[in-house]
This record gives sequence, structure tokens and C-alpha cells, in this order.
Amino acid sequence: MPRAAIARLVRRLSLGLFVLVALVATSRIARAGESRRNLDLANADLLAEPPRRDEGRVALLAAITAADEPEAVAEAEFLLGRLDEDDGNYAQAMLDDRACIDAARQSRWAVRASDRIDWLRARSENDFAPLRRLESIRHDPALSSDPATLESLAHEADGFPPGMVRVEARMLVADAWLGRLHRTADAIAILRLVTAETKIDPLTLRLAERELVDALVSEGRLDEAIAEVTARPARFDPRFAVQVKRLRTRRNVLRAATGVMIVFVAFSLMALVQARRRSALGEAWSAVKALLPTAALFIGFVAVGGGFLASKYEAGNAQPFVLLGLGVLPLVLLARMWSVVGSQTGAARLGRSLLCGVTVMATAFVLLERVNPQYLEGFGL
Repeated sequence: MPRAAIARLVRRLSLGLFVLVALVATSRIARAGESRRNLDLANADLLAEPPRRDEGRVALLAAITAADEPEAVAEAEFLLGRLDEDDGNYAQAMLDDRACIDAARQSRWAVRASDRIDWLRARSENDFAPLRRLESIRHDPALSSDPATLESLAHEADGFPPGMVRVEARMLVADAWLGRLHRTADAIAILRLVTAETKIDPLTLRLAERELVDALVSEGRLDEAIAEVTARPARFDPRFAVQVKRLRTRRNVLRAATGVMIVFVAFSLMALVQARRRSALGEAWSAVKALLPTAALFIGFVAVGGGFLASKYEAGNAQPFVLLGLGVLPLVLLARMWSVVGSQTGAARLGRSLLCGVTVMATAFVLLERVNPQYLEGFGL
């Protein structure tokens, strides 16, 4: 065969081979995006309002079947697992998550799937029956706010096996009772059950202990709250434990302050009663009328001036100063009347002065404790 013919034959074969390779490569490129295209369709269906779950599931299965892009297949398996989990098919969801990991072990979807497998495995008791019951209530706003449903769940939780589902069911009920249903005493009882659990994660345990102590304090069961933080110090933030223990000191100071106010009022009224018997009240009234403008000016300065300065701070509040002024004014007038009609000996006058000063401080403490106890923390209370 002439060389020219051989050369033409070689060129034709080379051209044919190039065309064949190009066709194969083009075909592969066309097929390479099938998983991703179906995944995009699935995401569009699932993000629609309302979500088109059935269509999305079909698209996810198509993406998985194409199996031409590991990352897209892993995401499709993960989303399919989420659909199965939402449907309460937890066993199938775990299979989906394992398939996600197998499809692309280094992908972010594999990491999330592994976390979800761990979450489901920790709640798999009784073939997921308790979890299915809990999730049906937790994700339904009407049921999670229905007193009868929550009461039923609290009783059902007693029959759940030890584990996270029982813990979370009781926490769901306790949070509802502490908040919108205002059943603090019942919430305390169920929180005690949670803190006694053996199969509970540390974060949930600390949260339950904190809510238990806060509930005890709000119910005035301070000794029980202090006993709780004292018996289990490792479950509490040290600063919180110190704050709770200080409440005992605050309570004692409050009782003492209330007692001082009672003593002051009692002694003042006794003196006024005796003055009435002596027909000496007129002098007391005259002294009060003379003092009233000055007292009102001073009290106004305390209320308005102190309130103004407090309001200049970001966390300041003028209310305690206003209430202090309103609370101290009648005490000042009563003290003035007592000083006029009471004994004029040096010891009596000194005793009245000391009692009046202590009473003003006691009044300020009581007002702060009732209005905004946070101010007392600055005094170690």
C-alpha cells in the first residue's frame, strides 16, 4: 500500500478515535450532574410553602439512584433521613444516615448524619415508641400547651424505660408547668425526678437542677433550695450557689428590718396614745405642720434627684428612689410627732434618734427587696 494511502488511513482512524472519545466524555459529563439536578429539585420541593414532601422524596430517591456525585448522594441520603425522622420512622432514618456516611465519609453531611445516629440511638428504647410519643407532643404547639396532654405525658413518662426520652418528656412537662401553666409545685416534684435520673446528659442535669432551685426560691422554700445546692455542689455554677446561699442572709435581714419597722411604729403609736390622754396631740400636729414643707422638700430631693442620677446609668432604675421617698416621708412625720410628745430625757432622745435612723435603713432595705433585689447584691445580699 502506498505511503500516502497509509497516512490517510491513519489520519482517518485517529479522527474516528478522537470523535469516539469525545462522545464518551460528553455522555459522562451529561450524566454526571443527574444526582445534583435531582437534589436541587428535591430542595425546591422541600422548601416550598407548604413543603411538597412526596415530590421531594421522589427527587431524593432519583438523586440517590443516579449515584454519580458522592457529595450530592450523601446530602440526598441525609435529607431522606430527615423526612423519615419527621414521619416517626426512626429506624429507617438511621439506615438513611448510615448510607449518607457510606456515600461520602469526609463530607459535612456525614458528620451531621453521625451526630443524628448517636442522638437516635440514645433514644431508641422500646423500638422508639416513647420517642414517637414525645415528638408528637413536642412538635405540636396545641398539644404542648394542653394541660390534659401534659398531665397524661407526665404519667406516661413514669412507665418509660430509664433514658433520655423519659428525661426530655419530664423536662417538657416541667417547663410548661413552670411557665405558661403556673403549676410550680408540680414542676418541682417532676424536676426532682429528673435530677434523680441515672441516664441523663450533664448539660440537661445542670439545667434541671438550676430550674429546680429557682422554682424552690420562687415558692419561698429557701431552706430546700440551699439544701439542694449544698448537697450537689458539682451540678451548679459556684457563683450561683453562693448567690442562693446569700438568700438566707437576705431573709434574716428582711425579718430584722420588718421587726425594726414594727417596733418603731408601735413605740410611736404608744407615745401618741399617751399624748392623747394628756391632751398633748395639738403640739405634735403643730410640729408636723411646721416640718412638712422642709420634709417634703428633702424627700423630693431624695426621690427626684436620686432617681435622676440612677436613670443616667444604662441599668439604672429611678423607681426605688421614688418609692423610698414616698415610704420615708410618713416615717419622718411620725418620728417628729413622737419626738414632741415623747420623753425629753437625754437617753430617750438618743434612743429615738437611733431607732429612727435604723428604721429608715430598714425601710430602704424592704423596698429594695420587694422592688428590685438585684440592688442588694452589691451589698453582698
